[in-house]
Amino acid sequence: ASGARGESWVYGAGELRHKETDRIEAVVDALRAIGGRARANDDGFSVTGVPTRPRGGRVEARGDHRIAMLGAVAGLVSREGVRIEGAESVAVSFPGFFDLLDGIVQR
Repeated sequence: ASGARGESWVYGAGELRHKETDRIEAVVDALRAIGGRARANDDGFSVTGVPTRPRGGRVEARGDHRIAMLGAVAGLVSREGVRIEGAESVAVSFPGFFDLLDGIVQR
């Protein structure tokens, strides 16, 4: 959504605020940390596309494997790469995720 024209919305997802972490805030914070334009609202978030690739930066996974995977995929299209704090959390749901991602990148 960061690379799309206009604004993209996720809504009807208010329950994500009450999980192990507030996943809505975590996604918005991660996108902002790498140069994206995102805003949280009560039951979701919006992302406004930017004309260039995200610059990259540091994403804090907050112990949530989903946020770590978001950071890893965002790193593929970023200009400077993404450092993921807490990347080991991916092992909870997808232990081979980074190996698979490396294989895709090398193709």
